[in-house]
Amino acid sequence: MAEVTTDALQQALLLLIQDSKESRKRLDETLVRLAEQSERKLDEQWKKTQQELEKLTKETDRQIKQTNKQMGELSAKMGTLVEDLVSPDMLRLLREVAHLPEEVDGLVNVRVKQFYPGPRTNGQPHMIELDAVAECGEVVLINETKNTFRPEYVTSFLERLGQVRDYFPEFRDKQILGSISSLRIDPSVVTQASRQGLLVFTVGEGLLKIQNEAGFEPKRF
Repeated sequence: MAEVTTDALQQALLLLIQDSKESRKRLDETLVRLAEQSERKLDEQWKKTQQELEKLTKETDRQIKQTNKQMGELSAKMGTLVEDLVSPDMLRLLREVAHLPEEVDGLVNVRVKQFYPGPRTNGQPHMIELDAVAECGEVVLINETKNTFRPEYVTSFLERLGQVRDYFPEFRDKQILGSISSLRIDPSVVTQASRQGLLVFTVGEGLLKIQNEAGFEPKRF
């Protein structure tokens, strides 16, 4: 058996250490490559996820806008539907509340728009819009229709009622009554409107029904 010298042992140990360093170096390089590959994959996946989220967000926004548009159109159609239900019966109620005989001629106009006959503001004409106007003899009934009548609508309608004679000079010598109408009106709004002298109508069985208390006398505006 050959004798193992100290030099041989040292040389063997150096080779082992060197090999260990090379192995560690290769391991480190492999780990770095794996980390870089993982990072690239994560970046690619994140970019893909972001793109998908952007597409989903755009599609969701589009659908929301479309739904809002359809809801707005439906609301507008519902509003005109209620107006069309209300207007045919307005003359009967006007004659009833104003104590006018059947032989007195009358007419009803719906969705009336009238421009202010006076000066303009910054070149722009002022306009008033009324849902329905019933005329019978010397009495005029102005009606406001809403799908859902809120308290603030009563206030804004009263403001427009106060402007009617400015826009319609032909009504200056006539009595003007105001009414609000809907398929259903909350009792609190009925009370509020009644205190302001407004008639309150709801649609039922094809005819308008007066919701004010018995004996109510509407205000002449």
